[in-house]
Amino acid sequence: MTLEQLKVLHKIVELGSLKAAADALFKTQPALSMAIKKLEQQYNIELLDRSNYRLTLTPQGKIFYRQAQVILLNATQLDSIGHQLAKGDESLFKIGFDPVCHPDDIVAGVKAAKDKFPITEFQLIAGSRLSALEQIDSGKVDVAIGTWFHLFHGLGDYYTTPIAEFELVMAAAPALLPDKVPTSLRELNQLPSVTLIESNLAFDTERLGIHNASQQFKTNDMATIKSMMCSGLGVAIVPKAQIMDELASGTLVALTLNDFEASLIGEVRLIRRTDKVLGPVGQYFWDTMANGG
Repeated sequence: MTLEQLKVLHKIVELGSLKAAADALFKTQPALSMAIKKLEQQYNIELLDRSNYRLTLTPQGKIFYRQAQVILLNATQLDSIGHQLAKGDESLFKIGFDPVCHPDDIVAGVKAAKDKFPITEFQLIAGSRLSALEQIDSGKVDVAIGTWFHLFHGLGDYYTTPIAEFELVMAAAPALLPDKVPTSLRELNQLPSVTLIESNLAFDTERLGIHNASQQFKTNDMATIKSMMCSGLGVAIVPKAQIMDELASGTLVALTLNDFEASLIGEVRLIRRTDKVLGPVGQYFWDTMANGG
């Protein structure tokens, strides 16, 4: 049995006649008849009912043809994979992101690439606070998406592209707050805090947190931060977009201090090293995200 024989069988079943199949495959009718005859002889079964003007499958032929279609589909997919590998498309592409980045935005970029690069495995790797550069410099990811500060330019050679802004707000569960809502950092210091674990960057210290609370709860996962906040474990500064529902329902309330910014606006960028050459998958993902997904 060969793929060519299965292709002939498929075309005959599809078009219903040897002549039409021969024309479609640019072969002679005797060549197609011989291909089907050899296939039938190999298994000692009749695949086609030749008693009518239009060729149809016998009961045994229908069973055989169903499996033949599976093989032909797999062969087509394998051929596509071979061509994709030959073009140098990456078989694995890793994307790192800071917790401040919303995964939905990244998933949209991956979704745009999935059909164009069907053999590529995509890995989305979350990190700790300000971890995008760590992930890039350590080679853990091919492209990172994260909070960007201009001082990062002094840490290495990077290509970056701004793709979004985010707003950080201070919030807590109402049950955590005393009768007199804190209006200064000094008063806020009396409450516990919830924060993201620091990255290994030299300048990333606890001082980048909102306050020096005596009790702190830390994690590197934004969903866990939100859960801890809603349970009343502590105050936190989080991206406003990620707690909009909780603010609207009153599960969380935003805090305003006299001696601290009510909200902080930051920038999210695509980041990669200048010495990292992106392949077709990486470049497509980069361009997709840079153009708004």
